[in-house]
Amino acid sequence: MSFLFPLLAAGFLFVIVPPLVHLINMLRHRRQAWGAMEFLLASYRKQKKWIILRQLLLLLSRMAIAAALIAMLAGWTGGERWLDAIGGQTTHHVVILDDSYSMGDRSGSATAYSRALAALDGLARRLSTAEGRHLLTVLRSSRSGLLLRGGSDAGDAAADISAADLRSGLRSVEQLMATSPTSLTDDPTAALQMAADLTSASQGQRHVLYLMSDFRQRNWESPEKMKESLEAFARAGGEIRFIDCAIAPAPNYGVTLLRPMPDVWVAGVPVVIEVGVKNYASSPVRNLNLSARIIRYGSDVVRPDPTLRFSGSVESLPAIVFEQIPPGAEVKKQFQVYIAESGTHALEVQLPEDALEIDNRRTTTIPLNDPSKVLLVDGDVEGRGAYYLSTVLDPGGQVRTGAIPEIRSPAFLRSARLEELSSYRAIYLIDLPEIDAQTAVHLRSYVAGGGGLMWMVGSEALATRYNEVLYGAGSEPLLPGRLAEVVPLSQSGATGAPDMVLGEKHPLTAPLAAIGDAVFSLVQMKQSHALELEPEKTGPIQKLVMRRDGEPLILQHALGSGRIVTVLFGLGSAWTNWNTDPTFVVFMLRANAFLWSSNDRMTSQDVDQAVTISLPSDQYAQGVTYLSAVDNPPRIPVEQPAATPADATPVFQLSPILSTLDGRSDVPALLHPGISEYWLTRLDGRAEVRPIATTIVPSEGELARAPQGDIRRILQPTAIAFYSTDEVIANDQVSGGGLMGLFLLALLALLLGIEQILAYLTSYHPPLTEVRA
Repeated sequence: MSFLFPLLAAGFLFVIVPPLVHLINMLRHRRQAWGAMEFLLASYRKQKKWIILRQLLLLLSRMAIAAALIAMLAGWTGGERWLDAIGGQTTHHVVILDDSYSMGDRSGSATAYSRALAALDGLARRLSTAEGRHLLTVLRSSRSGLLLRGGSDAGDAAADISAADLRSGLRSVEQLMATSPTSLTDDPTAALQMAADLTSASQGQRHVLYLMSDFRQRNWESPEKMKESLEAFARAGGEIRFIDCAIAPAPNYGVTLLRPMPDVWVAGVPVVIEVGVKNYASSPVRNLNLSARIIRYGSDVVRPDPTLRFSGSVESLPAIVFEQIPPGAEVKKQFQVYIAESGTHALEVQLPEDALEIDNRRTTTIPLNDPSKVLLVDGDVEGRGAYYLSTVLDPGGQVRTGAIPEIRSPAFLRSARLEELSSYRAIYLIDLPEIDAQTAVHLRSYVAGGGGLMWMVGSEALATRYNEVLYGAGSEPLLPGRLAEVVPLSQSGATGAPDMVLGEKHPLTAPLAAIGDAVFSLVQMKQSHALELEPEKTGPIQKLVMRRDGEPLILQHALGSGRIVTVLFGLGSAWTNWNTDPTFVVFMLRANAFLWSSNDRMTSQDVDQAVTISLPSDQYAQGVTYLSAVDNPPRIPVEQPAATPADATPVFQLSPILSTLDGRSDVPALLHPGISEYWLTRLDGRAEVRPIATTIVPSEGELARAPQGDIRRILQPTAIAFYSTDEVIANDQVSGGGLMGLFLLALLALLLGIEQILAYLTSYHPPLTEVRA
């Protein structure tokens, strides 16, 4: 016997009320000697057995009505298996198991996911011994989401357990007990869609859907697709039960951002790292320490070490302290990392333990190059502009910017091939009279491929030739607009603003923006080229620095994967004194970093993204050994050959989505965030490591819960029953109850009808003729 509301089962004591009333009524009878009664008693003795039978049936019917009423109010579910056994109906139990990473919430004595597994195990064990035929299907949200993104919507392929008859054993369920929450943010939408399809495909079965989740607020802000799938399931006759696996969350803090700021990224030059921490709790947090450490993959790291978390050498950094983070706020800080050796290194930061462990740690890679050449071509005979720039980019002494300026004449530019230009990280063209058509073609290809280009248009520039070759020819302009005449700036300064003022917000001018326009208070601007802008031709154009009269001075636009910065004035005294102001140094160093970073490698990627590594056959052996990220070593090395497409460079690719489609067992390892190592072998036998940082999407760190009333209101008119995991574990209430309620209601109506008939038959009713008389 099992009930939805066990306490109400005490109401079965009400069943003894009808016999008690009958007995009390019998005590009220009194013997009275009366001659006329002898005739009635004789008639009663003749029909005594029939009268007693009718009264007994009436008493039993009233007792049955009381029992049926209490059973219905208490939610009796145990009798449903009898109905299924008698009718021969198959009940298909479909469990949607939410394994997004918020299910790793450790608020309380266990994680939400472990509570879900305990509820699933209890449900499966009851079904294995229940009367009637019961089938079990289990769909995890992560697997369903990966398959759907891979183009497969087959519920059978996504299911960890597919229509299993548990009377043959619980092995498949026991295998699920070894799983853990993934690092993905997939909500149950994809799994619910597949469950609805399974229901429509299996006719003649009774379906019960169980959604085991933590029901976070963020998942119910746009629930249209989930609602649609649940409505489809309900229309097909299925019953829906939500199993709430979480409790009120404890405070949680998460690392939401970790990245090297766009810069030159050169060995021996400090790299600025930006880190962000968010307080998901409802109260402020103070003095939160964030530990950091570098993983160096230098020349001494020549082979993988599976016994450690990282094959590189680990060096701890000073902790970063977040003095205060308000509730719901994200605070960002910057710090510097210095690494003297080139190569791809890694950085890991970690917060102290809290409710959710997975978002306490975040990683990134830091790809450092050797100092690189930059090309400076100056049209001025004396080369003063190139001198100013080269002094900023390579000041000498112990100061390193990573740039090696190479000053060449305009003749070099006219004869240079694309291969020669591609050897420079950035190109600065200063006051050139004109650019020939072939050079313009090379420059377009250079920038489109990720190169950085800066124009400084001074006195020698021929506006007509610039417009003809660089702007009018071709569909990809190298200038942000059409050059016009030189326009002097009035020296009256009536507005009170400096000659140069900041324009739109941009990373290039970010260091100057903290001070504002006053940072240019000592800069004089005498004249500059006017520009006719046509954004529909060039695409978005950002005006970084303006004249005080509103005319642009410095602009930036993109071409392909590269960036172009245009300065509409020269550096001679006839134009400005900016080259003698400290802001010139700051701007040019930022501009150099900005132009370089257009060709920088990715420093991290989401955990479900594919890893792709090109393996040119003239440099590498066609195979890769990779070690997935782990929390606790050892790591298991996996060797995999590269794919060799026809007439193409061999490529190694590892994709969690494709691996899920192929049914591979190593998908959980591929989805583990952190530093994974990919070891390549060069043709000369040397090993080369490519560390790759995979990160989670930080949205799941928000653990606020959605009230059950709000969920019911959102899903109306679909009927939803909520249960806690404790209720599921302690009782078998969620494995039945739907049909039994209808059966009890129908039985109660039938018993009430029978009781009325028996009551009529056991009572005295004079003939109608006597009544009329």
